[in-house]
Amino acid sequence: MRLLALLPLLAVAAAHVEHTEHLERRAQPGVPTPKPVDLRPLEWGDVNVISTTDTHGWLSGHVKEAPYSADFGDFASFLSHMREQAVHRRKDLLVVDSGDLHDGNGLSDSTPLNGQVSDPIFAKVLLPRLLAVYFEIATAFSRRGYSLRITIFLCSLLKKTIDDALAVGNHELYVNEIAQSTYKTFAPKWGKRYLTSNTFIRDAATNKTVPIGKLYNKFRMKFGTRVMSYGFLYNFVGAGSDVVLQNANDTVALPWFKKSLKEDVDMYLVVGHTPVRWAETLAVIKAIRAVHPAKPILLFGGHLHVRDFIRYDARAYGLSAGRFMETVGWMSVKGIHDRKCRVETNCIGKNLTVSRRYLDTNVHTYKTHALAHPKQRFDTWRGRKISQEITHARASLNLSNALGCAPQDYYLSRYPITDTRSLINLVANEVLPLVVDSTKKNPAIVYVNSGSQRFDVYKGPFTIDDTYIVSPFHNDFIYTTVPFKVAKSILAGLNKAPFQKRAEHKAPVPAKNATLTPGYVTKDDYGYGGDDWPHSAIPYVSAPNYVSSPLPTGLADDALVDIVWLSFFSNLVGPILKNLDPANTYNFSTYRTDIDTNTMWTQFVKAKWSGTKC
Repeated sequence: MRLLALLPLLAVAAAHVEHTEHLERRAQPGVPTPKPVDLRPLEWGDVNVISTTDTHGWLSGHVKEAPYSADFGDFASFLSHMREQAVHRRKDLLVVDSGDLHDGNGLSDSTPLNGQVSDPIFAKVLLPRLLAVYFEIATAFSRRGYSLRITIFLCSLLKKTIDDALAVGNHELYVNEIAQSTYKTFAPKWGKRYLTSNTFIRDAATNKTVPIGKLYNKFRMKFGTRVMSYGFLYNFVGAGSDVVLQNANDTVALPWFKKSLKEDVDMYLVVGHTPVRWAETLAVIKAIRAVHPAKPILLFGGHLHVRDFIRYDARAYGLSAGRFMETVGWMSVKGIHDRKCRVETNCIGKNLTVSRRYLDTNVHTYKTHALAHPKQRFDTWRGRKISQEITHARASLNLSNALGCAPQDYYLSRYPITDTRSLINLVANEVLPLVVDSTKKNPAIVYVNSGSQRFDVYKGPFTIDDTYIVSPFHNDFIYTTVPFKVAKSILAGLNKAPFQKRAEHKAPVPAKNATLTPGYVTKDDYGYGGDDWPHSAIPYVSAPNYVSSPLPTGLADDALVDIVWLSFFSNLVGPILKNLDPANTYNFSTYRTDIDTNTMWTQFVKAKWSGTKC
């Protein structure tokens, strides 16, 4: 306890040293930056929330895209300044994350265990050590000319302003080893703040099924707001055998949940890897409303990779903050401490004042909203160190090493698959044919789900990092041999089957403005106006759920063909074959052991793009 009491003083002393040290701009090497524009000030309320979701390992930022070029060190500096603002304004500030930390970037996926490097970096940003927080705030206050006594006092307030909440995502749970690592290593770092109200795991030591994190957490924020928080995951299938997922409808009927609703709080916080409009989310809102008809409810969801905001009723709202660290969500709420609402029936239907904003993740955005004045230094000591750690990690993992040079841009969803600018067109007609094993006697047709491809390819160096960005999943190729007559109908059968997906995407609203850069144009329950940066909308064209390599030519219907597909949707192929050829039984085997959906890109780029110069 004596050491804790000394922390503010130690931080202030260190801050005066830091004040004389020049802090350099720490962007990841070579990243582009956007042309600055004027941005509207954020609205602050009684309670304010900074939200992220579906980061999928993009802690380096988007090194090829200017609008989203800030890295997690920049985000750490942003959070530090926003926490400082909250203290000055005497407003409560929360930082929340809705899960899915892996599968999408080399920083998280190129290690033997997903998240081995990225999870500790993530934790350093959202879970700073107490001395580091004191240090940062003391630095800021000393730069403003505050006296030593006032600086020490303000620092002492900060230890109660780090009220974070996190939820688990489905991508932490597909593989038992990763799920166990989340349970044993990642979740304990957060204590009561890592919330898994309906997600459990078999503890290998005790053989008991236990929550991965905490079922709920009640806490009081610095400026008096009393919060009851939960963390929910949508009802997904495909989790590792050690994971047990409970339906949200069942969870809200349990004694512990009902008991938690009897606690005296000012608001309810639900942080979950659940789309804000899905049934699981509505079930939680309904259960709270059945007991508390007027208590404020703030919900932060994810999974669909979209910006969205919903008004459930006059006193309940939800927000989803996009994907891949392209977006930081902001919500502010006024009216939570209305004295009249201490008797809930007085406030049924009485509107809260709620604002939302979707922030593009670049340094200009962060500086504009976080700094008290334009000449204030943005970089913090901790932010700089995190950026350096990311740079070193990328170098040690060789993520910037170029495998070849992409001759043009290929887009996942801007063009129809018949267009040569379509990434799915490239996959079907050029990448998949290289999966075919030329040593086998039969010709082959290769099928993949379009959802296995996750991002655009940009003209220029195609790096090791890009293999994980474009195609992060390590799905094996499975095959069987069938008559060509049957093979010709497999693709149609797959596209009629239920779509097995890890995420869904919503088309942006069309807009035309030649003076704006392409980006998000979001319509939500408040209409337009939530996007912080003005953009022209990016065209969206849907693709078939499944595609294949070109059919072999010149074959008779009874000729034998190898059909090759991904292990991810192997459960669909058996019923389709049974329907097409009920007289025969087919056995499935691994097609190749030297290639999967991630390494097929390495093979393709080395074969087709390695001879070109960027």
